Amino acid sequence: MSKQQQDKRPYSKMSLSNKEALKALVFQKGFKIKEAAQKLSINYASAKTIILQFRQRQIKTSIRYLSKKPCLIKKAQKIKQSINIISQTGGVKVNEKEYYLN
Repeated sequence: MSKQQQDKRPYSKMSLSNKEALKALVFQKGFKIKEAAQKLSINYASAKTIILQFRQRQIKTSIRYLSKKPCLIKKAQKIKQSINIISQTGGVKVNEKEYYLN
């Protein structure tokens, strides 16, 4: 047997409910990935991959510009600026605060 065939790991598809439960344990209840995987009796490597992929998707979806030209120059005489800060934990909005700059 070649080394490549020996290194293959068994693949098992995880249900959507298991994935959601894993995300909830890690992001909302504060469990470590290893602890959550043990509690749900799933493979640690699979759990780690699911969490990492979810984080990458969240980062990609959070970077959105309102216009195609995000850097514009305007006179700041009569403009009220506002900054909206949204806090998310595991993709769920936890807190939202709006600040006004004069």
